[in-house]
Amino acid sequence: MISYLVDAVLLIALAVTSFKMVTMYRELRRLGSYHEDYQRIFDQTALALDGIEVSVKELNVRGAQVLNALGARMDDARELIAEIDALTREAKRQQAVLKSELKQLSTEMAMRAKAGHMDPPASDMVSTVVETVLRNSATPASEPHAAAAPTEMKVHRLDDLATGPFRSVSIHRKDDLT
Repeated sequence: MISYLVDAVLLIALAVTSFKMVTMYRELRRLGSYHEDYQRIFDQTALALDGIEVSVKELNVRGAQVLNALGARMDDARELIAEIDALTREAKRQQAVLKSELKQLSTEMAMRAKAGHMDPPASDMVSTVVETVLRNSATPASEPHAAAAPTEMKVHRLDDLATGPFRSVSIHRKDDLT
């Protein structure tokens, strides 16, 4: 009888062990399927990270190219700014010179108007311009491209302020300038 009791206990232990083994087997199969899913997900993640790495490398290369191009453009812009500043300084200097010459000419014109002299002196700027234009327009006869008839050139004078600030005078025709 004791052996039946021991056999019964062993049989119950065997049934419980068998039941636990079946549930453990099912759990292992389920974990195996999860492992396959995890493996597939990790493979996809590795591919995505490789793609991200390539994208970051391309971004770095393009960024370096853009940075180099931007640096070159900035250097060009600095050079242009320096040129513009130099031209602006030169223009201001020339403007100051022209203003002083205009002031001097207007003073001379006022003095001549008071003195009754309307003929411009030989040192007058208009006379100098006319002489220069006549010298430059004279072409030697040996040049094949010499013009047969000279073109009419006009010089603007500030003599008569009653008719307006400017009056056109032809270099090739004699007009009454007074």
